[in-house]
Amino acid sequence: MITTLKVKDFALIEDIVVSFDQGLTVLTGETGAGKSIILEALYLIFAKRSDSQMIRHGKDKALVAADFILSDELMTIFELPKQIEIKREIDIQGKHKITLNDKVITLAYLKNLTDKIGSIFEQNDMVQLIDEKYYLSFIDQMDLEKSSSLLNNYLLKRSDYLEAKRHLESLKLKKNDTLEQKEFHEYQLNELKNYNLVIDEKEELEENISKLKNFDKISSGLAEIKDSFNTKVGIDYIYDISKTLKDLARFDSDFKDKDTNLLNAYYEINDIQSFIDDKIYNLDFNEIEFNEMNERHYSLVKLEEKYKKTVNELINYAKELEEKIELVDNYDNYISTYEKKVNNLYEESFKEAEKLSIYRKKLSTKFIELIINELKDLDLPNAKFEVAFNKSNTLLEDGIDQIDFLISLNEGEPIRPLSKVASGGEKARFMFAIKSLHAKQHNLKLLVLDEIDIGISGKTAAKVANKMLELSKSLQLIVISHLPQVAAKANTHFGISKRLENNRMITIINKLNYDERILMIASMLSDESLSEFAISQAKMLLKK
Repeated sequence: MITTLKVKDFALIEDIVVSFDQGLTVLTGETGAGKSIILEALYLIFAKRSDSQMIRHGKDKALVAADFILSDELMTIFELPKQIEIKREIDIQGKHKITLNDKVITLAYLKNLTDKIGSIFEQNDMVQLIDEKYYLSFIDQMDLEKSSSLLNNYLLKRSDYLEAKRHLESLKLKKNDTLEQKEFHEYQLNELKNYNLVIDEKEELEENISKLKNFDKISSGLAEIKDSFNTKVGIDYIYDISKTLKDLARFDSDFKDKDTNLLNAYYEINDIQSFIDDKIYNLDFNEIEFNEMNERHYSLVKLEEKYKKTVNELINYAKELEEKIELVDNYDNYISTYEKKVNNLYEESFKEAEKLSIYRKKLSTKFIELIINELKDLDLPNAKFEVAFNKSNTLLEDGIDQIDFLISLNEGEPIRPLSKVASGGEKARFMFAIKSLHAKQHNLKLLVLDEIDIGISGKTAAKVANKMLELSKSLQLIVISHLPQVAAKANTHFGISKRLENNRMITIINKLNYDERILMIASMLSDESLSEFAISQAKMLLKK
């Protein structure tokens, strides 16, 4: 739950601190008083992208901070303490900073965390009820872990299919170009084949040419080394010395292991001497071979310059040319083979999409039952609700399901698409049902609702207010409302207003006492000036 919200130099807010309690908190005030600014501040805490335009005029930066108490589950998941503070700083230069307990975090991390703490509804979200593309997300939210897993499996297969499909289309488009280039490709392939290129051949040639160029130096160097072994090193003496050291070790422990060390050196020198002898024995200079190497190396250098590729790259290029020529010679067969591959990938993707679709239908059955129960509590006892699935043969971004919400809200009315039959108040109640269900399903501890009760009045308003109060027993519910019935049910009631101070308009938020609540609710019941009747009605609502 959220315990404190601190806002400084943000839009019309100069500096406020709001302390929240558990249960139902209601924020009321006249239009334009600043309720939406409070909501914007909360949105920043819940990972909305910041906007430097929201900084109060004349200030360099704005600050929004909130304190939360986490559930044991979230403490374990995110390895965080019970109490946390999230801060968002917005700089006039566009430098934005997010911290959690004074440690810098990313926007993505903040969103991941706050999505599990709570949810915010604003009036613009109501468009989701008239746009079918949002409906699938409502169903998937019933079991986001499994539906996301199934969706990801499908998307991986779909990605392979789409990539193969694009390649197939490009092959068909390139057919004419490839036919024209066939003769040129054949010329290049024949030229490269005539060279009989070998991997790393040029590098090996360069190494061998370097050896032969320096034949005299290598030969004289090896002879000098051999002579040194024979006349200077005295390798046989090393062996004899090691034997003497071994005898001395019997009398003096300081000589222990010295004979072994010297003997090891003897064997290593002996190995090197044998290596040198072999090199001298095999040393040979063949002038014809040397000239052939130089000629071959020169031709390879010219070939690389011509094609702007290395020898190794030219070997791969020759394979590409063969494929291009084969594509022309066997174009229809090649295309046909690739079309089969594309069709197979489509079938594999479709099977994954069907798994997702089957599970969504299972989730929708429960979704329907729970939504109807929620609507009954919201003064829609005769509501009928169905989820209509239409299977698409096109592999869409979210599967093959195209769904519609069909509803009848009044007895005797036929079931029809939600987007076409519901009034503003009915849509609001339906959205409230969805948001309530989402909060329960995901064990959220905070739900913020901005005028979700719009278009509701009379006994329906009373039932919605009672539903909010009931919901607030299982989570912290913060509501921005124009309904006196909702305000009267609040455990905590804040009044939001604005006033002119130092020639600047500022937003004020106050926690209302009982008398202040009477006046606030009475003003909500009145058209213009307060009346005795409105005040008595306000008192009556507060007593219920």
